[in-house]
Amino acid sequence: MSRREGATGRGRGGGRTRGRAADAPGSDRAVSITVNYVIALSITAVLISGLLIGAGTYVENQRDQVVREELAVVAEQLAAGIDDADRLARTAADPGVRVGVDLPRRVAGESYRVEVTELSAPGSQPGRYELTLRSAGSGVSVTLTVSTLEPMTETSVNGGWVVVELDTVGGTDTLVVADGDPSGRLSLSRSTGGIRV
Repeated sequence: MSRREGATGRGRGGGRTRGRAADAPGSDRAVSITVNYVIALSITAVLISGLLIGAGTYVENQRDQVVREELAVVAEQLAAGIDDADRLARTAADPGVRVGVDLPRRVAGESYRVEVTELSAPGSQPGRYELTLRSAGSGVSVTLTVSTLEPMTETSVNGGWVVVELDTVGGTDTLVVADGDPSGRLSLSRSTGGIRV
């Protein structure tokens, strides 16, 4: 009787032991699912962050490219105005030359400045000057070299309507790029006679 009870007891005990052993893989599966979920979330977060950073960089690069292209067009327009003023200064009977250049006030939504820097003064060869246009927001800059027979004054002006005029004060004729008045809408003119060319 006791042997049978003992066997029964072992059987019950054995059944309980098997129950614990059966529970262990289930708890491991629960931990495994949780770990897999956390890993999946981490990978997803890293991928989304990478995509956002990559997209932001791409958009910024495209914007800088647009600003650079627009500044290059503006620089060409200003160079053409300087070339017109230089030619008029040498050929016009009236030395009071003014050339109005209607530049956009903003490029790709950003304001910009124009800087004129002397590389070499005119002599036996034409003078060489750098026109540097730099946007205020992104800091993108474009540089264009122009040549003139008349000397130019180093200066810096805001983008927008500018005037390239021949300054005869002091006995030395120099071309000056200055802020202009858009209400005048000058193209190529002589300041005293007001004759449009």
